[in-house]
Amino acid sequence: MITEKEYKEAVEKSREQTKIINQYHKEKKETFEKRMIENPIFTDDELVYSESSLCTCGHGLAYPKDCGPGHYWDCSATLKGLRDEDVPHTSALPFSMYSVKSENRNEDAGTTRGVFKPKKQE
Repeated sequence: MITEKEYKEAVEKSREQTKIINQYHKEKKETFEKRMIENPIFTDDELVYSESSLCTCGHGLAYPKDCGPGHYWDCSATLKGLRDEDVPHTSALPFSMYSVKSENRNEDAGTTRGVFKPKKQE
């Protein structure tokens, strides 16, 4: 049987570990926010692409790997600093409001990585 002393020690250890976990997430969030301010240009290796969803400009939707749950899907051309201001783009799609399937790099599933399918001018 677990003693009350063992229980209290486990609770205290759990509190200490929770503080470390929370501090880790806080620092990760702050680092990402600083990156977005100082250099919001990402490489393909830093992005997660959608499985099949495209921006209205024709590039795949993506998001930075290090972003948090409050982030959003965006045009990969925008994230890579290649945005063409002369064509329309999809607005940012917050994770909490939109369900976009991510690529699965471990399988032969679809990806919009490297995709550019511009819509024909009407």
